[in-house]
Amino acid sequence: MGLFWKRTKSRVLTDRQELLAGRVAAAIVRRQTRVANYLNRKTQYWNRTSKLVALALFCLVFGGISLYLLLKAI
Repeated sequence: MGLFWKRTKSRVLTDRQELLAGRVAAAIVRRQTRVANYLNRKTQYWNRTSKLVALALFCLVFGGISLYLLLKAI
């Protein structure tokens, strides 16, 4: 809800906070790389058509769920 609120000035982080933020960011990147490598190994032998069908199904399923939740909220 930051659209209608005034933004606060950015804080300067201490050295300890910078170090912690760097470690957290590095851990997230490592995890993302590990998951990406796993998924690439799983789909290594799929042809282009199979990948497009999987993408279309993914979009239809999650788009349908999003539309359902949106309509249910109204």
